[in-house]
Amino acid sequence: MKMIVADWGTTNLRVYACDDGGTILDKVESGQGIKTLGKDDYPAVLSRAIAQLKECHRVPVFVCGMAGSRNGWIETPYCQTPLDLEALASRLVPLPGSFDGYLLPGARTLLPDGTSDVMRGEEIQILGAVSRLDLRSGVLCLPGTHSKWVRLREGKIIDFATFMTGDIFQALSQTILACDAASPPHSEAFTKGLQAARAGDFGLLHRLFTARTRVLDGTLDAAHVSAYVSGLLVGHELAEAEAWRAPGETVTIIGSESLCRRYSESLSFLGAQSVALDSSVATCSGVAALRTVLSGGA
Repeated sequence: MKMIVADWGTTNLRVYACDDGGTILDKVESGQGIKTLGKDDYPAVLSRAIAQLKECHRVPVFVCGMAGSRNGWIETPYCQTPLDLEALASRLVPLPGSFDGYLLPGARTLLPDGTSDVMRGEEIQILGAVSRLDLRSGVLCLPGTHSKWVRLREGKIIDFATFMTGDIFQALSQTILACDAASPPHSEAFTKGLQAARAGDFGLLHRLFTARTRVLDGTLDAAHVSAYVSGLLVGHELAEAEAWRAPGETVTIIGSESLCRRYSESLSFLGAQSVALDSSVATCSGVAALRTVLSGGA
């Protein structure tokens, strides 16, 4: 029996037709993320996407990501860490109307100072890595607009922290640095940024201004400012996340091919090992494992 997996983000919707094992058979992508939709738009948008999938009608639908947020389709309460597939399965929210399926709830963790951290969509990717890679314990990185660093123990999400690396990069496009996400990558400038992030004399706020002074001094081409700033931001993220991994511990990276490659190279620059898993594969593998739990097979 097939299934449909909808990964509904802030800016994009990705819908996959999968077999029982989570292998992707077909997919549909659109720019109809939750920021473009009203509460009443979701059923029609999802129905149109499903109609474009080949031979995948009247099968269970699993919706993950920001569709379950306060600003999405239906707000689904977060699951508290520690979190595994069984706990996630117990908090699913049935889809409304004629859809046969569920909204996934997301995850929340408490921090020592009494504040909290949250994720929506990454939790099923992490549990997908548990299933796909037979990963029981370790540290994971999910780079993106809001990068997540995660501690996994005995197949459970124990703790995680969010870094607004991608958001800050986009915001800097409105400053004198004029960072452009569409600029072609430049490995040498990116590495310079990583190196600058490792210097211990000043923090990120000062180091960001060196993107300007390096151009003025002639040590950085103006066309490579975005790559340099990207290196600075990623370098500071990795430096702050070092406490999450033990010496010599391999980091599992979940993301797009380009982001996985960039973070893998950055970790290698710092002397750390990593393995990568595509985020779409992780999502669909996680939902397949979740269905097994729901059917009583685990």
